[in-house]
Amino acid sequence: MVAWDNKRGMAFSVLCWAGLPKDILDLILDHIIQFSDYIRFCSVCKSWRSVGLEDNNYHHLHIQRLRILKACRSRLPMLMIPPTINNKENQSFYSVTDGVILDLQLPMSFNRRCFGSSHGWLFTMEKPMVIVLLNPFSGRTIHLPELKDPETVYQFWVDKDDHEYFVSKGILSSDPCRDVDNYEVVVIYSDNRKLASFKSGDETWQFFNLTKGYFFSDIIYYEGQLHAINNFGGLMHIDTISGAGKIIIKPTRRMECRMTYLVKSYERDLLMVQKFMEENEHDDMHYKASDFKIFRMVHSTQMRTPSWVEINSIGDQALFVGNNYSLTVSTSDFSGCSSNCIYYTDHYLAITGHYVPHGPDDDTGIFNLRDRSFGSHYIADREHLIPPIWIVPNLKDDTQPI
Repeated sequence: MVAWDNKRGMAFSVLCWAGLPKDILDLILDHIIQFSDYIRFCSVCKSWRSVGLEDNNYHHLHIQRLRILKACRSRLPMLMIPPTINNKENQSFYSVTDGVILDLQLPMSFNRRCFGSSHGWLFTMEKPMVIVLLNPFSGRTIHLPELKDPETVYQFWVDKDDHEYFVSKGILSSDPCRDVDNYEVVVIYSDNRKLASFKSGDETWQFFNLTKGYFFSDIIYYEGQLHAINNFGGLMHIDTISGAGKIIIKPTRRMECRMTYLVKSYERDLLMVQKFMEENEHDDMHYKASDFKIFRMVHSTQMRTPSWVEINSIGDQALFVGNNYSLTVSTSDFSGCSSNCIYYTDHYLAITGHYVPHGPDDDTGIFNLRDRSFGSHYIADREHLIPPIWIVPNLKDDTQPI
């Protein structure tokens, strides 16, 4: 878009771009060869996004466009990083497949910490205890009710200006744009790592009175049901209607680690990813990943309850873990995505609740399960306020404003 000083001229310029004929937009799309450029195209305006995602005549589409459209719909995460351009209306995204940093002018400004990413929506806190969901590509926002648990002392977090760290993680059961009347929001909150949920249409949060001292590390919707885990391998199923919790796999000391994630594999197995960490020798405020382990939940005929069994390979898959809803992609769909690897971001500082500037010492990287080596993806070259987070671009916007 062209930004003119004359307001009338600028409005006319935007109108011209939005009104380009479809056949011209199709020609542009047929010459796009990078996934990141496709995201940029779809982010220009609603009419461009509509053409970019159109698939009514699949057999008439250019083969490269088909490949990118498939990639756009196959849940490939991008890393949201601080903008490389000093402009509040811009946001940068890093593509792991081609190593490109994408600077997009988004329909919203963003300069707050995210404590969750799910179905293309970001979780942030606009003011103390008020969670806001944002889709950075469409600019849509959803303001949730105040998160006020009667058993929690909130003023402590507000007084020390740490309310952004009161919630450590949030997920969605489904995309609010596609499931307007039937989505759920679940968060892990407070020092005690408790759970709360909000259902679309409700006016208040539901707080779960579960096993004390469980200290949940991650949450996931698996086979339509909410599951939560702690750092001792303890897996619990939570009924979000009754608020009751059932321990599926008991926690044990031998399973202890620094961070634990839950992710569903391409084979629809439930995986537990353990992250082991050690202090950074140059900075005791930062921790670095030292090892990863992956376990699969199995049901044995000899045992009445499921158990965790360690696996050494995930084959033609890559896992993306961090403060996002953990997910899996098939690396055969993306030439630049490494198979049998774990892509991770710095999640530990969000857990501690202490502010440390993020930058080159962030614990982000790639862990190769084949030779158990560490590699890098995006490396920050300066300190910044917002830690990077994985997000799956959600370009659809099919409903009226929420």
